[in-house]
This record gives sequence, structure tokens and C-alpha cells, in this order.
Amino acid sequence: MTAQQQLAGAHSGDEYRVAIDTGGTFTDVAVARPDGSIYVGKVSSSPEAPDRAVLEGLSSALRDLDADAETVTRFVHGTTVATNALITKTGARVGLVTTKGFADVLHIGYQTRPQLYARDSRRPEPLVARADTWELEERVAHTGEVLSPLDDEALLAQAARIRDAGLDVVVVSLINAYSNPEHEQRVAQALRDAGAAPSVVVATDISSELREFERTSTAVLNGYVQPKVDSYLERLEDGLDDLGVTSKLWVMQSNGGLISGASARQESVRTLLSGLAGGVIGASRWARRLGLPKVVSFDIGGTSTDIALIRDGQPDEMAAGEIEGYPIRLPAVDIHTIGAGGGSIAWIDSAGVLRVGPHSAGASPGPICYGRGGAEITVTDAHLMLGRLGTKLLDGRLELDVDSTRAALERFADRLGMPVDDTAAGVLRVIGATMGRGIRKVSVERGIDIRDCALMAFGGAGPLHASDLMEELGFESAVVPPHPGVASALGMLDAAVRADFVATIPADASSTEEIAALLDEQAERADEFLEQEGFGAEDAEILRSVDLRYKGQSYELTTPWSEDPAALRAEFDRLHTEFYGFADDDAELEAVTARVGVEVATAPSHEAELEGASMPEAIEHREAYFAGGWVETPVYRRAELPIDVDIRGPLIAEQLDSTVVVGPSQTCRTDRFGFMHIFKEEDR
Repeated sequence: MTAQQQLAGAHSGDEYRVAIDTGGTFTDVAVARPDGSIYVGKVSSSPEAPDRAVLEGLSSALRDLDADAETVTRFVHGTTVATNALITKTGARVGLVTTKGFADVLHIGYQTRPQLYARDSRRPEPLVARADTWELEERVAHTGEVLSPLDDEALLAQAARIRDAGLDVVVVSLINAYSNPEHEQRVAQALRDAGAAPSVVVATDISSELREFERTSTAVLNGYVQPKVDSYLERLEDGLDDLGVTSKLWVMQSNGGLISGASARQESVRTLLSGLAGGVIGASRWARRLGLPKVVSFDIGGTSTDIALIRDGQPDEMAAGEIEGYPIRLPAVDIHTIGAGGGSIAWIDSAGVLRVGPHSAGASPGPICYGRGGAEITVTDAHLMLGRLGTKLLDGRLELDVDSTRAALERFADRLGMPVDDTAAGVLRVIGATMGRGIRKVSVERGIDIRDCALMAFGGAGPLHASDLMEELGFESAVVPPHPGVASALGMLDAAVRADFVATIPADASSTEEIAALLDEQAERADEFLEQEGFGAEDAEILRSVDLRYKGQSYELTTPWSEDPAALRAEFDRLHTEFYGFADDDAELEAVTARVGVEVATAPSHEAELEGASMPEAIEHREAYFAGGWVETPVYRRAELPIDVDIRGPLIAEQLDSTVVVGPSQTCRTDRFGFMHIFKEEDR
């Protein structure tokens, strides 16, 4: 089977596409059957050995489907190994080799403060200790000219000292190497030959853009997480082989594209947002399918809410950002994360005011209602007490502890001096306000009118909050995908393989011809990538762009490439107006970075369409709290709701992986692909 066949899969016979996403509590499994129907499943995650849960989830799915491992034609994985290593500070011991005079590049960092008015605000400690930093006599100018040659004898002496330090990884990041990487490559080879460390990372192989702090930080992040990701993916690939899976392993990157397991083991920093990106890519595909021009992707899990803006079916991207306070300069889906989720804890501040989050009960002990030892009221507990959740979850497999939750809420309400119902409703209003601020961050603050947007709500808790936020913020509608609790896994099923190639444009480049030549060089690298992965040029789409700015600015906007200077200028001015509200017709334009992206799209999965059905009987009626009062509310199995029929709220729709709430003044309709659309009643 060719690489393209493995990527695309087939639509006949017993052939399956599989995507598995590792979460903190559950590992989610999504399988596209040959007939277009979707199988979903969940198994408990195994944080100490995440590959065990992945293999268990795959084995369980194959048993349920009565399928053999050889029938898996595409296997995609979203992993949190890199993210967790960074968050928990359990990565490798990393050393840094840099140009003499620049040993403190990670310690000095930016001049800006993380929080302008917080006197005790501190940046995180660098991931490389000062004692594990070595300098070399050499210097390259920003033009690429060698100002001071590399001293090979001194290099060998430093290599011996580094070897004696017993490091896991050595990162080589020399000043201005983005313009001429020869010295970096020579140093790295000498370190490898001397056995200085098990792994040697060349900064320009990870990020070849200007800005030394960000470039060095990105390379160090790669070195910090690479050994853990490498060993994890090696175990996973061995486990897949043992099961008999012949499909290539593909891993979700932060940019929303796929990378081969072999590449992810080397450039592990590209997987830092692996799990989060899958949901956004899925939401982007669904937005295109439904013809929604502007969508806010809204993914609520147990500890956080991840929000992204999608325009014309494409998520906003960023060329650089920060993760856990560490700068990273690689393309990534622009996701805004806030500490608000189903496990967010309610508390009372020193002024006696109700607060919720960012602290979370996490997976263990979790909310009180889970019966695992939780003792503090969470958002999930509030939903239960307001009747929005039933007494059982996961199709009856998880029975909720109502009595303990009610007793704890009564004690908490007494401390606040508020009625119990108002306290539970207050928890949801407070966390809703936090979520609302996060949504405005990616919409209003970018010049987007929320009234023109649809809210795409998923994650285990997203559909619980969608109707409230739709009303509060004025969204045009809310949309809940068919399997919201496993949306990240579903989003990965049809994701494209993607690679990005970047080069800094020389400061003296004065014509589009010079920039076009540099883009051609990056396109050649893209062709080499395609050949390495077994794809043909006919399988791929090549996208060219440049980072432009008005001369004197510090930051750039990525602009689609055009060899016509007037057209390029017009597009940049349009983007500048969209992002910043104005364009400067008199300013000189400056090109900073040349970018070439290559994507290999898979043929989309065949999608089964649902058949119409009559309105089912409610499985129960229960009292639910809406807008200050209790309302008798019908509860349905979501899979039984009719197609293309408007149903007035209030109602609650339950399914294996989530619960959807529709308010009293709202109407919902399920389309033929299983998406539930929620509207204000007056808009129908």
C-alpha cells in the first residue's frame, strides 16, 4: 500500500479510519466505517503510560466492530505527552551551546513584563540551567557573512566538557544562524561525533526565523520534550505492530496538520498543541460543510475551555506565541485557553464574593457528584443541582451522587448567605462570564461582530453552556456536532498532512523577484518532504506567503504571496485594516519572512445521512432551573430526535459523551448529518 493510499484510506470493503485522542480523564476513539457511519468510544486514560490506553481503545473498537487490525487504513493520534512534560516540568535535562556573549539569552528574554501592574510577576525559569550553557568563539552577521570563524580546537574542548556534564539533550543555537546555518551544523556534528549527549538539536532545523530569543526558546522546548515523545511514540508504534496494524502512524501537530510518527519523534515541539488542534480542525471542516462564514469554536473539558475563531472555514493561525510562558516560533492554530471547565471549583474570596476557577478538581478526585472523593463544589455539580444533568452519565455507566452534592452545596450556600438554587445558578453565571470574556477575546477584540457568528460547542461540557452563552452574547445560533465529547478525535479523521518551510528574507531584498527566488528554495524543500513521505507532487497543494510590515513596525502580518507588488500591497493593507482598523498608504512596506506550506489532503470520509423520524416520547420529565425559576423539562435521547423538525425548548438531549441543553425561549433543529442547531425562538 502506498503512502497516499494509507493516508486516504478507501471507501469499499472492510476498511476503517481510526483517530484516537488522549485526554486527561478519557482517551477518545473515533472510527469511520466504510459505509460512512461513525463509531465512537471512550476508555479511561492511563497517564503513567498513555500508549496503553490508546492500544486498549483501539482493541476495544476493533472488537466492537468485529474488525481485524489489518483493516485499519489510516491511524491518527492526538497526544498530550509533550504538553504534560512541559506543564509538569518533567522533561529532559537540556544544555545550550551558543555564541560567546549570548549565554544569558534565555534568562534576559523580553523587556516586557508578563503582567504590567503586578509587581511580583515573574516569567518561568528557563528550561536550561545557566551552568549547562556553553559559549563558543564565532560570529555570523545578520547578512550571513562570517565575521569570526569557528575555532575547531576550542569546539572539541567544549564537546568534552559537555559530555562530562551528563546531559540528555544539547541544543545548538548560534547568533544569526538563521541567515547562515553552517556554524550550527558544524558544531552539532562535532558534538555528535564526540558523544556529547544522546540527542543534539540544531536550532535552525526547528525554527529558521530571526529573533534569537524566540528561536532559541523553540529549539530548547523541542529538546526538553523530545526524549519523552520519542520513547512514547516508539512504544506506541511497537504496540500497533504487535496488534497487526500496518497503517502508518500520523500525529496531529499544533498547526492543525498531520506529521508522521518518525518526524514527530524528532521535531516533538510541533505536538505541543496536538490535542487542542484536532477539535478546531474538526470545527473548521464542519463550518465549511454547513456553510457558516464565521464560527467560534468552543471546546469545554474538565479543566479548561479552548476557543478559536474560524473564518470562511479556516481557523485563525499564529506564527508565534507562548506556551506555559515560554515563547515558541512555529505555525499553530490560534487557540485561546482559559481556566474554566466542568471541574472548575467555586470559592469565596476575601470580600465574600462568589468566584469560580481557575482551580479545578481535575480527573481525580473530580466533582463531588462523581463520588471519587471530591469535596468542593464544581461547575458540574451546579449543573446536576439545577436539573441540567440527570443522575447518570455515559449511558448509565456513571451514577452521580446527588445527596452528597446537595449537602455540600447547602453548606457552601450558607457561607455565601444565599439560597441554594441561587448559589448553583450563580456558579453557572460566574463561569459563563469568564467564558464570555474568552469568546470576546477571539471575536470582538479582532473586529468581529458576535451577532454574525455561530457558536460551535463541543467537548464534554460545551453543549451544557451553549444555549446560555448564545443568549448572553447574542450569537446568531449555536451548533452542536453529532459527537461533541469526542470532537477532537473526529476532527483528526480527515486532517491533511502538513509541513511548513520558512526562511528569513535578507534585509537588502528590494524586489519581488528576490523574494520569489527565496520562496522557490522553500518550495524545493517542500518537494523533498513529499518525496520523503512517499507522496507525489500531484497529491499536494503548495501555499506561498510572506510576513510583511510597515517599515518601523515590530510585528508582521502573514500575507498570501503575489508577484505583482501592487496586488501584494493591496492585500496587506486590507489585512492591516481588518486586524488594526487602518492602513497607512504612505508607509514603505518591508518583507521579513518567506513561508511555504505544503498540504496533502485526504479524500473526505463518506458520511452517512440520517433518516427522518417522528417525534419520540421523552424518556423522562424533570424540573430544570432556567432564568430564575424551575421548569418541567422533557429529556430525550439525542439520537432519537427527528430530522429537520423545529422543536421548542426547554428540552434536554442526552447521549453517551455529552448533554445538550436548550432553553425555554429557544428552538432546536437536527439536520440530516446529525448537527443540532439552536436558535432564538423569535429568529425561527
